[in-house]
Amino acid sequence: MTYKKIILILFFIAIDAKTNEVPFYSATYKFESNEISIEGIREFKKTKDGYAMTFNASNLIATMDFVSKFQISNNSIYSEFYDIKIKPKFLNRDQVVKFDYSKNIIESSGRNSWKENVDLNKIILDPLNAQIMIRTFVKKNTNKFSLNIIDMQQGGIKKYFYELTNIEDCSFNESIYTCYIVERTRDESSRKVKYFLAEELGYMFIKIIDKSPENTNTLELKKILSFG
Repeated sequence: MTYKKIILILFFIAIDAKTNEVPFYSATYKFESNEISIEGIREFKKTKDGYAMTFNASNLIATMDFVSKFQISNNSIYSEFYDIKIKPKFLNRDQVVKFDYSKNIIESSGRNSWKENVDLNKIILDPLNAQIMIRTFVKKNTNKFSLNIIDMQQGGIKKYFYELTNIEDCSFNESIYTCYIVERTRDESSRKVKYFLAEELGYMFIKIIDKSPENTNTLELKKILSFG
């Protein structure tokens, strides 16, 4: 499994989360590409000192465990800790990213080691909690916005641009929902990602379609295990 594929999964697995008015949840999603098919359980929960999103997935090839820890304040996310563990160990994909607000430093160890001086007064997100902000902006009826997300491989920050392109019906579990379609782009990249957010489900992602010249990848909600 390529490193790019794992990073792609990381962007996908952060499927909806909440601010105080959106319920906690646990759900199963399936990611498919021409290289891998894997199902996992994603959870959003309150911890004793903040919030966390987790994803645990496995198939015949690998086991993946991802954890994002953060704070939520005034509808913004403040990243604290992002941990990736991949087995078998020979894949060498483990990586830990820590956000030090006292020194304005983001530091990564493991598969990719780097250290960056940044202004953490700006909202800088990890691949999991970035999608909390997508949901937040859509819920606030913001049609265009951008997000700063850490570059897991090289360090630093990449800016992604999002635009609400349509509102249409979509189906899940034999029910029809109102889906807000958001498209993500980045300067100097031909890759486009389309998100389908169901209004009636607290803007959870029903489906994600990722298209690039080389491949098309999809992720779909399979089952809501708990909600609220």
